[in-house]
This record gives sequence, C-alpha cells and structure tokens, in this order.
Amino acid sequence: MSDKFDFETPNYQPSYSPINFEIPRTIKKKKSLKGYLFAGFIGGLIGALLVSIIFMGYFGVNFANFKNDVNSAISGLNLESSNNLEPVTRTVVLNSGNDSFVTDVAKKVGPAVVGIKNKSTAYNWWTDETQEVTIGEGSGVIISKDGYIVTNNHVVSGARSISVILSGEKEVPATIVGTDALSDIAVIKIDQKYVTSVAPLGDSSKVKVGEFVVAIGNPLGQEFAGTVTFGVVSAVNRKLDVGNGVQIPLIQTDAAINPGNSGGALVNSSGQVIGINTAKISQTGVEGMGFAIPINYVKPIVNDLIKYKKVLRPTIGISVMEYYDRAGNIVGLYISKVYSGTGAAKAGLKEGDLILQIDGKKVTTFSDIQSILSTHKIGDVITIRVLRDGQTKDFKVTLGAPINTND
Repeated sequence: MSDKFDFETPNYQPSYSPINFEIPRTIKKKKSLKGYLFAGFIGGLIGALLVSIIFMGYFGVNFANFKNDVNSAISGLNLESSNNLEPVTRTVVLNSGNDSFVTDVAKKVGPAVVGIKNKSTAYNWWTDETQEVTIGEGSGVIISKDGYIVTNNHVVSGARSISVILSGEKEVPATIVGTDALSDIAVIKIDQKYVTSVAPLGDSSKVKVGEFVVAIGNPLGQEFAGTVTFGVVSAVNRKLDVGNGVQIPLIQTDAAINPGNSGGALVNSSGQVIGINTAKISQTGVEGMGFAIPINYVKPIVNDLIKYKKVLRPTIGISVMEYYDRAGNIVGLYISKVYSGTGAAKAGLKEGDLILQIDGKKVTTFSDIQSILSTHKIGDVITIRVLRDGQTKDFKVTLGAPINTND
C-alpha cells in the first residue's frame, strides 16, 4: 500500500477539540546481580571502617597511620573507572549561552516569513451582492528588497486576488508574478516600501542528515502566525510524486509542518533558508514526516518566473505516445513527431523510433521524461536509446528551449 502524501492545501477549515496530553512514564533502570554484590561489598566495607574507628578510639590506636592505610586501600580499588556505573541520561548542549540558536534563527528569519491570503468572490443571496472572501491561507518568504516573495503554487492557485500579512500583522495587497504547477512554486510581489526584512538563502547541496533545522510559518492561518518548530534533517533527496507525475527531490524533516505552513521557510542553524516547506505524510500512525523543496531547486525556477513569468524547461523537440505490446504492457514511448530545428532533429531522431532509455534510465511514460528533464537545463546533452528497425541505437541530443508545438 503506497503512502498518502497530503500537500498543505490552503482551503483548510480548522475544527477545534480538547487536546489530550500524554505524560511519559519514567523508565527505571534495573540493577544487575553484579551491581547488588558491589553495593553489598561497599556497605560492608563502610561498616567495618566504623567498627574499626570505634575500636581504635577505645584502645588508643594511632588514627593517622590507620587513615593513610585506608586511603591506600580505597585508591587501589579504582572505583572511579568501574564499568558498573553507567549514565542513565545524557545532555546535549546546543548553546552555552542563555538562548539556543533557534532563538537567533527566529529573530533573523522570522520577520521575513509572511502570511498569504487566497481570495475569491462569492455571491450573497441575502444582500444580492458579490463579496470578496478568503478561501485559503498559507505562508511565504520575502527573498528580495524589491518585494518578491516565494511560496507554493497550491497556496495561490485559483485566487482572484491575494494579500500578504507582514510579521507586524499589517495586511498589504500583492500580485502574482508567476506560478509553476510542476514544481509547486510560485512568486508573488508586494510594494518594496513594505519590505523590512529579507531572508538569506543558503545552499541546500550542503545539507546533511542529522543537522538541526527550524521551520517557520503560519500553521492553521494567522491565528498561529510566525510559529517556530525545531527538528533535524531526516533525509535528503527523497524522490516523491507531488501529484503531477514529476518526482521532485525533497528534504525530509521531523520539524512539525502543518496546514498553513506551506510556502514557509526551512532554515539551517546559520539562519539560511535551505528549503520551502511544502508537504507532510498524513497517515494514521505516522508522525514527524514533513518535506521541503530544496532551495537550490527553487532558485532557477524563481528566476525564470520573475524574468519570463513562466519556467523555461529544456525540451527534446519531439511528441511521443505510449507504446504497448500485445499483452497490454507499456514497452516504451513512440515518437510521433520530430520538430525541425530542435536537438532531436539535429541528432537524427525520426518519427517511428521507440524510446527505451534516457541517460541509462528506462522510460515508459511521459512523466518519466519530465522527471529526467527536471534535473537538466537548456544546453545539456542527454543520451537517448531507441529501437529502430529491430536494432537499438544511441543518440546524443542537446536540450533546447521550449518550442511552439502548434506551428
């Protein structure tokens, strides 16, 4: 049974119920037989010393000489290095000061994380008027002094208008610059006069499993704006289908990510944004499995959206159809058209070729091609293996810019 991945949809209507807290039980460590024998030995030794001291006091024995003899005997026991004494708990110090790095991160990045309202219109039958209503809320991160904000596509999807709630709870108008459903990334913009803080972007290629991270966002909407949660990087390069057939490499974390956190920041201990929070596993019995889109994956998409209002993804220059064998199994992708002037045409691909592999990876669906191309940029060279006239052939294809397939 496959996991169900819930992306934090902005259309969340919170329902409130009593919260049950479970108090963890204290686990007591059982002593071994050796422990009991050792304790008995020490107790007997102490008892013998007390009797000896009383005896010496009564008969006038030289106590100073006896004290030296006892110290020598105890030193010979080497009690401090005994393996029987094991620590029950260990303390990890995150910061030697009064505050942890989480406090510093919250102060540094928190003001650059904003709330986003997705608005539409609804007809009011009682007043016979059309009114503006908020149909969802999410989070976003201010990434430039010009007022550009990165968020998730699903946060602003379907909006007739949007507004941004700044860290000081001031609501200001915003416009959608560009959206990209394949990556679930969108860019919106506010007037630069409202920008008081910009989040520094890090390098997600340097993220290591086990390092501390902080998630900042607005879970459940503005009522819990600026919520900060803490955790670790559980895994990197988790290839998950975000619901459009394309697998995106995600950062997995156990920092709490809840509805409304979408579009918020995942921040490292240096106060740099390393990911945009986007999803969590919503399944009975599963806790602490949230996901963020790596910031290195986000950066080129944001640049394209700002510059072109869309993402310029590399293309091969072909149209394909799924090819089935007699048993009904997909065996490859049939090239139905090769567009002139493209990398495919220049490499020698022809209509009727059956694509078997790209860069050594088996492809049977168009989504397979999309997933492979998502890791490349325009100008990259890929190797396509096809079946032609009963023989396999390899072609080196230079990826080009998007083309107009309607020509």
